[in-house]
Amino acid sequence: MKVLLAPGGMWPEPAGVPLAGSGHGLAPSRVAACLASGWSQARPHDALSLLPMADGGPGSAQVIGPHQVASREVIQGRGPLGQVREVDLVRLVPRPSRSGNQDRGEASTWFLDAARLLALPTDPGEAAQEALEGSTSGLGGVIGAALSRTGPLDTLLVGMSRSAVHDGGLGTMDALGGLRAAKDLLSRRSLGLVLADDIALGGMNGAGAALAGVTTISPERAQELDRRACARAMEVVSAAQDLDPGAVGPRRPLPVITALNDVGLSASAHTADSAGTARLSTSTWGTGAGGGSALVLRALGAGARPGARVMAEILGLSDAVCAQDLVVTAWGELYDVLSDGVVGVVGQQTASQALPCIVVCGRCAVSRAELAAAGVTNAYGLQEVHATESWEASGSPWLESRLTDLGSRLSRTWSR
Repeated sequence: MKVLLAPGGMWPEPAGVPLAGSGHGLAPSRVAACLASGWSQARPHDALSLLPMADGGPGSAQVIGPHQVASREVIQGRGPLGQVREVDLVRLVPRPSRSGNQDRGEASTWFLDAARLLALPTDPGEAAQEALEGSTSGLGGVIGAALSRTGPLDTLLVGMSRSAVHDGGLGTMDALGGLRAAKDLLSRRSLGLVLADDIALGGMNGAGAALAGVTTISPERAQELDRRACARAMEVVSAAQDLDPGAVGPRRPLPVITALNDVGLSASAHTADSAGTARLSTSTWGTGAGGGSALVLRALGAGARPGARVMAEILGLSDAVCAQDLVVTAWGELYDVLSDGVVGVVGQQTASQALPCIVVCGRCAVSRAELAAAGVTNAYGLQEVHATESWEASGSPWLESRLTDLGSRLSRTWSR
């Protein structure tokens, strides 16, 4: 039997936001390895293919296999409070086009794992300090450093996710040299945002309102921070449009999006004004990533796509699913199946091949009907829905053991 193991990371979500790379939970590669170990012990003759998945969040560069990497380097940057952190910059090997030829030799696609720079802290107190005092300037610094490595025809893809810092992206713009310099720089480069989180910057359900859940600051203080961040970000959007009134998005398509491009976004990338013209606002899809940097960068000319879809294309998910008999994916906590999340993307791709897809998760609160609609046949959770102790509370070694045992059980259930 041929089985594809395509799990995402299994991270806890204490406030509905995955604490990716936090030391709690397991990275995608470890999840895949544990499931494969258990499966092979029970069914040694099955052919297993491992394809760890990511969504643009912290550590996404680690799932890109060596055969897909033309070069890899580490760039040092500053976190929200000035702490030195390292992010990976990967230049991808050009993939053959549908005609069988390599992509244009002079153009390259790069991936910057910038989400690691502004990763949400596990400690709500530390997150509060970042919200009150932090800056996104380090993000602008590493983007600028990465762009300096690229050529005029290259595309730089920047992984971004939710963070505690909430300065409306002003630090990012300032680190790129200010509005005019940043606008000029991005007009000469193709920059794409690979968004792990689709939350908007402002509004009742925006990143600012959510600060009260991921930090120790009060809802009133969170609202105050949000008003200030949104006002500043919209000043940048307005000023950027004044510099180039016709600019509402990227001038060039992102070459990494091919087979999955026609799927589109789960929500509109722009809101529309009364004339039907696309415009950016604080309620636009995905603008809350990176403390509002996603909104500012898009105003300056960057494009944006759901991270799981971009990573699926980079990793070759559609090709990997073909000729399999079963696909297994995984996620930490499943309260719904987002069409642009790892489970949703893997489920859709598997369903397109009329194959069964099962999902392993730490905690599952999704009905069978919701799973079926997402292309998932069944789900296996490590924790009961109403359990008091969290599924990852006993630490990574225990979690690895549980996943290995579950891999063995799944093989006895599904292998033929």
